[in-house]
Amino acid sequence: MISTVTFDFWETLVKDSPENLNAQRALRVGALRAALAGVGSPLAVEEVEEAYDRSLTVLQERFWSRDRDPTYREQVRLVLDCAVPGAADRLAGDRLEAAVTAYISPVLSFPPALQPGAAEAIRALAARGLTLGIISNTGRTPGIMLRRLLEAHDLLRHFAVISYSDEVGYRKPDPEIFRRTLARAGAAAPEAAHVGDNPVDDVAGARGAGMRAIHYAAGGRAGAPHADLVVTDLAELPERLNGFF
Repeated sequence: MISTVTFDFWETLVKDSPENLNAQRALRVGALRAALAGVGSPLAVEEVEEAYDRSLTVLQERFWSRDRDPTYREQVRLVLDCAVPGAADRLAGDRLEAAVTAYISPVLSFPPALQPGAAEAIRALAARGLTLGIISNTGRTPGIMLRRLLEAHDLLRHFAVISYSDEVGYRKPDPEIFRRTLARAGAAAPEAAHVGDNPVDDVAGARGAGMRAIHYAAGGRAGAPHADLVVTDLAELPERLNGFF
């Protein structure tokens, strides 16, 4: 009997475009460049872009490859120090806060689109009285901003528990992020199902935590053979879940 359904965020509830991602990147690079200039380290755009790209490798090596995540403030400091070692320590008070805000907020100017059927599925499941949650890895955009995107679509109110990796410190597929979410939801793993697009992070991750795993395989992608259920359209999810009740 399923009492709780959790969702991945990126590529499951929303989908971003290359144009949006490029625009978000440009805003972050501009903000980082302004912050560095403010502490006496003016750099060319190309130099900041190189540091920004290199920081992704550093994040991968230090955190993401171990299924861990820094806070968004720690990430901003890391990116600044990739550009100019020690720059983060020279940014104090309002200057640092301004840099952090500018780094994390571009998604609000260039928001991703909801996946087809996502809003309908969430509202239908909430109407059944199920406990809904989100379990999602983050990248450059932290959970504090992703909540605002959900609120803009009037969907945030339907989620009782939300676990973004930059807030929890663990990334999928580590079972700990699933376990902590279920503990906050007051749900046992066999009573919960997780919906996501990634066969490793979402499907294997959820199953590793003892949950049912639902693979969202849109766009002609093959369904994960180890999933408990495969859906190609989120609008079909409430009806397809009937088999779990």
